[in-house]
Amino acid sequence: RRLQGRLNDLGMGLSAHAARKTPADPSEPATYTQGSRQLLELMGRYIRLFNLLTYASFTRSHRPILTPRGMRRLVERGLLTPAERKALVNAEVPATQRHN
Repeated sequence: RRLQGRLNDLGMGLSAHAARKTPADPSEPATYTQGSRQLLELMGRYIRLFNLLTYASFTRSHRPILTPRGMRRLVERGLLTPAERKALVNAEVPATQRHN
């Protein structure tokens, strides 16, 4: 729960300070700039991936995610890019420490 709380804090802090476009009509809500939206989406993906890899390192039920097949499935599902998978697999750390 602590980890989830801190990850939530990170997401809230990023979204609170992200640049927004002010609409011409004051009754309309402000929207994120394109750059802010891209950054928030990327950080959201990283936070979800970090959370998934962390739980995979702590629990046996999620451990198959850390196998080569599991990592390929993360790429197939768009949770990880091929370059990110390669970097994680080639890192000289145990599979259960890849989230660090």
